[in-house]
Amino acid sequence: MRILLFSLAGIPVLILDGILIYGFPVYAASMYSREEGWIVLGGGVAYILTHFIIRKPERLYLWAHEFSHLIAAKLFLRKVHSFHITSRDGGKVVLDRTNVLIDLAPYIFPFYCLVAALAAVLFRSASPWVPDIYMALGSFLFTMHLVFSAEGFIKGQPDLKRSGRIFSLALVLLCLLAWIPVLLAPGTAAGWKGTVSAYKGWYSASGENARRLFLYARTVLQA
Repeated sequence: MRILLFSLAGIPVLILDGILIYGFPVYAASMYSREEGWIVLGGGVAYILTHFIIRKPERLYLWAHEFSHLIAAKLFLRKVHSFHITSRDGGKVVLDRTNVLIDLAPYIFPFYCLVAALAAVLFRSASPWVPDIYMALGSFLFTMHLVFSAEGFIKGQPDLKRSGRIFSLALVLLCLLAWIPVLLAPGTAAGWKGTVSAYKGWYSASGENARRLFLYARTVLQA
C-alpha cells in the first residue's frame, strides 16, 4: 500500500518534471553563452567515454553515495549503528530508522558537484581559468552522478524500491533539475545574479507551459 500511494503521488511530480525539461533548452540558451555550452558538453562527453570505454569510477561514486546517506541521517538525527566501505562488499550505512529523503539522498544530492562548486567559489579569483575548468569538471561530475543514478534505477537498488521507483524517479528528477542553475553559477559569466534570473525565467515559462497543457487536456476531455 505504501508503494502504491507513493507511486500515485509521484505521477503529478513526473508531469512537472516533464514540463521543466521541456522548457529547459530555451532557458539555457537565453542565460548561457555558446562557449559555456560547449564546455559543459565537452565535460559530459568526457565522462561518458570514461565510464563506458576506459573504466567506471565505481569506488569514487560509492564514497559519495554512502556519505550522502550518512549526512542525511545525521541531519535527521538518526542513530548510525555502522558505516563501512570496502572494495569487496561495497558500502553500507546501518541506521536505527530511515525515511524517503535519507533513502534518496545519494541520488538527490550530487555530492562531488557541490564540493567542486564550493571550491570554484572560493578560488574563483585565483585564475581567470577557474570558471572554465569548473564548468568542464562540474559537467564531468554531474554526468557521473546521472549515469550511476540511472544504473541504480535500472538495477532496482533497495533505496529506490522502498518508496517505489515511480515516486523515487519523480523526486530525484525534480531535485536534480532544481540544482542545475546553482551548479552552473560559479562557472558562468552571469554568476549568481544570472541564477536568480534563470530560476525566475525558467519557472515562469514552465508555469505558462503547464497552463497550456491543462487547457489542452481539458479540451480533449470535453471533446
